[in-house]
Amino acid sequence: ASMRVCWEVFCVCGGFGVPKHSPFLTGPVCPPNQHYELCGPPCPPTCQGEAGPQDCSDASTCSEGCFCDPGFFRSGDHCVPLPQCGCVLAGRYYPRGAQFYPESPCTQRCVCSENGELECHPTPGCSSDEECTVQDGVLECHPRTCRQCQVLGAGAYSTFDGHLGNLGGSCSLLLLELERGEPEEELEPITVALEQEGTEVQRVTVMAHGVTVVMDRGQQWEVMVDGERHLLPLWLRGGAVGVAQVGSHRLLQVQGGPKILFDGNAYVVLTLPPPSRRPRGLCGNFNGDPKDDDSDGEALGSPPQNCTHLAPAPSCSPAQARRCAVLAD
Repeated sequence: ASMRVCWEVFCVCGGFGVPKHSPFLTGPVCPPNQHYELCGPPCPPTCQGEAGPQDCSDASTCSEGCFCDPGFFRSGDHCVPLPQCGCVLAGRYYPRGAQFYPESPCTQRCVCSENGELECHPTPGCSSDEECTVQDGVLECHPRTCRQCQVLGAGAYSTFDGHLGNLGGSCSLLLLELERGEPEEELEPITVALEQEGTEVQRVTVMAHGVTVVMDRGQQWEVMVDGERHLLPLWLRGGAVGVAQVGSHRLLQVQGGPKILFDGNAYVVLTLPPPSRRPRGLCGNFNGDPKDDDSDGEALGSPPQNCTHLAPAPSCSPAQARRCAVLAD
């Protein structure tokens, strides 16, 4: 194959012009309705391109591979004639036979029928142990997984569902509240609150299993439990609540509930497994939809005093996101 490619490059660059079906050139086997090209067009015809404009940033380059035969258009991994192209919804192409949720929270299911018509119908949505999220590029109902809510310093925060916000001022904030479950569930209420002054976190308070644990700014290897100072590590209520020092951070774990990491300065990470009770607070409601997370403080319990909602925090670049992920792990 390498000799074939080198021979073809020599002929193309030398301007000799080798016939397409020359016995010297035996290109790779392509799927039906496709053929091999060493230097194919940068923007080959696609069904989505026929339905609307497509992004073709650099028309001067070419690429090697299998391309659709004349009169055929790319539809996923196949090449089909134009009358067999699929459906387009909100600028996105779906081949015939595709079934999909067009948007979160997965309460509408659409099908691109075999005759190329788009049909959408309401659905009950995801079950209580599922969430509407994108995995491998597909929006579906997936089993719930742990989520993180972060206070990142400078007043910036992100909710369980990825909503970005920014708070300034000096105030107390309810990060998370899980109300008491039904009597037969025997689930205790859990509350995580934060006090900040300007851009600095002064105190993180966790109330769970009948105890109140306070982690103050600038402290290490100690916490306050019901008003009394305790050194770490510490296990309370038979291990239902544990606190330990991990490097320069204090880590508090509630059995079956949240895990709170505090650096003693301005960084707080709250990790929550899929909750059986709908959470509320600044960290959001854990339903997979960032658009309905509270941004005005209405779900924070008593209205926070002297808190100012600032402009939304800017999005991280991919490189910054990777570095943040290393810190979070």
